[in-house]
Amino acid sequence: MSLPNISNEVSSAVSETCPECWTLGCGPLDSLFSLTADALECCTPIAEYIAAAIWCCGSPIAFPLIYCFDSDPHTNETSGWAISMEQAPMRQPLLCCFSMIGLPCGQFFVRRHALGGDMTRYRLWQGDYDGPHCFARHCDGAPITIESGTYGEQDCPNAFLCFEVSVLGGMCSSCCAFEVSRRLMKEERELGIDPTEARQEKCINFAGGIAASIHQWACCMYCTSCCVGCCAPDSEGAQECSA
Repeated sequence: MSLPNISNEVSSAVSETCPECWTLGCGPLDSLFSLTADALECCTPIAEYIAAAIWCCGSPIAFPLIYCFDSDPHTNETSGWAISMEQAPMRQPLLCCFSMIGLPCGQFFVRRHALGGDMTRYRLWQGDYDGPHCFARHCDGAPITIESGTYGEQDCPNAFLCFEVSVLGGMCSSCCAFEVSRRLMKEERELGIDPTEARQEKCINFAGGIAASIHQWACCMYCTSCCVGCCAPDSEGAQECSA
């Protein structure tokens, strides 16, 4: 069936099943919906600017922003790291550049180092993300529930680690692998929180809260634009807004 025929069938189905105000408009309320559409259209560039600002805040160029946050007062004395995060690029510049350019490869070698080269100890995310995720949090038996050690990692740990640092966590695969490796080293070597790490965590929590609020705002705007488009089919502005 061609696309025009499908479009005609959908239009006829809407005309037969939907209320008259949905197919012919809501009369005097059309002007109100048009004004609402115009207001939403004005908000669109603002939302785009905010999104661009968030992207900048999440990029490496925004690293100095972490110094807007205070470190914990005890981190300098109790962290225990031989080289601080601030000193690492100067002490090991080549390694830092390699880890930045080839992020998955860098995290692969970091995990091997954290495990002391003993890959028999490897488990998927070292068990940190075991438990229900996504739909499984709300419905038993639904995907996805992670149970590390049950997927045969011991048979081919290097291959599983390659998937972990590059694919399994989606766009956040390398970040998740980094967090797991760092936590593992902290626990086994009794290390504390680096001052720069403390600032980074505070900055991430602050930016994450803003991002969550903006996401909710965007969802509300999208739902409103859909409703406006349905209730004002004759309004050009409303249809552009809901497109």
